[in-house]
Amino acid sequence: MGRRYLTAVAPLPDYILQVDFVSGARLLLDMKPYLDKIRFLPLADPKVWASAVTNGIFVRFGNVELSHDELLSMAEREHTTE
Repeated sequence: MGRRYLTAVAPLPDYILQVDFVSGARLLLDMKPYLDKIRFLPLADPKVWASAVTNGIFVRFGNVELSHDELLSMAEREHTTE
């Protein structure tokens, strides 16, 4: 596999996704606003939410996949809308 961006991912209570980057940065992303979107509906299931894994580039919850770029974009949108 090529370049890695993510070192770890942890699905926290209240649908907060913790993402650790190779840079040492940690992102806490509130996923609650996305749970009503068709693509993210499966994440509302506690078993699916708890299944989060990373291969260093993507975060996967079963069939739901997010790239590191998408995670950063979601975090940026969350930050600019508050």
